[in-house]
Amino acid sequence: MDRLCRAEIGAEGKRGMAEALEVANERWLSGDDLCAQFGMFNRAWLKTYGKFLPRQRAEVTEDGKTTVTRWAYPQHKIARMIAENTIKNLG
Repeated sequence: MDRLCRAEIGAEGKRGMAEALEVANERWLSGDDLCAQFGMFNRAWLKTYGKFLPRQRAEVTEDGKTTVTRWAYPQHKIARMIAENTIKNLG
């Protein structure tokens, strides 16, 4: 195995570990908390473009009626997107 192959395997291992730790330690933020944590976002921006960020909400359907919670945004995943510059060109 050559040096380049070993480096690629090592980098992939580090990336996998970082992603596993990110999921295990993920902190989910409300829109207001996200705006407070990351100054680049504000409520108006989230209302218009929040659909392009990773986000989740709970949905319950009972007797044909669906009820949903507010959106929650993964803090560590978004921080990684900012650090890796993948936050650009979301659409």
